[in-house]
Amino acid sequence: MNKVLLRWILPTAAVLILGPLAAIPVATLRGTDGSPDTTLLVSASPVMGVISLLIVAVVAGAGAAITESLLNLGLESLQPDDAFRARRAAAGTARTFAGLVVAWAAMRTGASWNIFMVHGGSVVTPLVIEGVLVAIAGAGLLVVLATFDGTRDATALREDFTAAVSGKNALVGLVVGIVAGGVGAFLVAVEGGRGQCMMAGALGSVLAAVGVQLAESDLSPERARLRASIAVLVLMVLSPASLLFFPGAGHIADAARTGSLVGPGLVQPLDWLVGVFLGVPTGMAWVGSVAEKAHHQHTAKTVKP
Repeated sequence: MNKVLLRWILPTAAVLILGPLAAIPVATLRGTDGSPDTTLLVSASPVMGVISLLIVAVVAGAGAAITESLLNLGLESLQPDDAFRARRAAAGTARTFAGLVVAWAAMRTGASWNIFMVHGGSVVTPLVIEGVLVAIAGAGLLVVLATFDGTRDATALREDFTAAVSGKNALVGLVVGIVAGGVGAFLVAVEGGRGQCMMAGALGSVLAAVGVQLAESDLSPERARLRASIAVLVLMVLSPASLLFFPGAGHIADAARTGSLVGPGLVQPLDWLVGVFLGVPTGMAWVGSVAEKAHHQHTAKTVKP
C-alpha cells in the first residue's frame, strides 16, 4: 500500500476507531456520587481506573508500534539518508497515533472544576499518584516508540537518555522546560472544562519543548525531544501537587466554586500525556522551522554580492 496513504489511514483509524474504543473504560468511570466527573483514580473504582490506563497505554503503544513497522517496510532499497528521513517521518506518524488515542481517553474524564467543587482538597493525593502512574505509562510508550523507529540502536538510545537527564546543562534544560510548560498551562487553564484543560496541556508541552531547545541550542533534536518529554512527565506530578500551595488544600473547593481556581492544577495527567505526543513534537517543529528560516536568511546575506 502507498506509504502516503498509510500516513493518513493510520491516524484516522486512531481518531475514528481505536481511540473511541480504548476510551470506553474511562467513560464508564463514575464518582462516589454517581456523576461522570471523574479522573482515573478520583472515582468510585480506582482499580478500574488503573485498568483503563493500561488499556489506553496498550492500544496507543501497540498501534504506534504497528504504525512505525508498516511505514518502515521496504526502506532497505533507499539511500541511507532517504531511509533515515523516512523513518523519522514514520516515528512522527506513530507519535500522532499515540497522541490521538490518549486524547480520546482524556476527553472522557470529568471537568476539573466539578471534581474540585465536590471533593475539594481530598483529591490532591489521588491525583498525584495518578500523575505518577500516567508518567510511568508515558515513559513506557516513549520506550516503545524509540525501539520501533529504527533510527538508533540500543546503545544510541541509552546515550540519548543519559544525555537528556544528566548531560551538559540537563538540569537547567529540564527546569526551563518545566517552568515553560507550567506557564503555558497557566495561560490557558482559566476554567475547568475538558477541552480547555487538554489545550492547556498541549500548549504547555509546546512551550516546554521550546524552552528546552532555547536552554541548549546545540542539543540534538532527538535528545531535545526526550528532555522536553521528561519535563512534561514531571509536570504530571507537579501540576496536582501545586494545588497544595495555590490555593491550598483547604481552599480548593471554594476556589472552584468562585472560579478563582486556575492554572496547572486544573490540567489532569492524561492531558499532559496528550501533550507529550502532540505538543512536544509541535514545539520541536516550530523551533526547527524558525532556526532553518534564520539560517537561510543568514546564508542569503552572506552570499549576496
